[in-house]
Amino acid sequence: MNDELHDFVKQLEECRAEGQELAALLCVEPVRHLSLPLCHETCAELRAMAEVFQCDEALLASAILRGALRHMQQHLNDDLDALAALARDRLTSPCEGASEAI
Repeated sequence: MNDELHDFVKQLEECRAEGQELAALLCVEPVRHLSLPLCHETCAELRAMAEVFQCDEALLASAILRGALRHMQQHLNDDLDALAALARDRLTSPCEGASEAI
């Protein structure tokens, strides 16, 4: 576990030990979105690509998904670092502390 994530987990444990609500701390914006909408247009594009490359549509779709997952996996550590930094900033934010006091 890298330093950013380790420090954040320690802060979460401290908040939990003090009985503070963790829901607000755990709500952070994602740093990466991955989606592949399978609408009628996408299916038509897959069929056309499968025809061009003379391969099965399902195999082509699974290869595209595997590539997207491989790309996501390659950047996972960076994404976890970014999420931990966002969460740490939110945890130490004076605005967050003021809203909890209210």
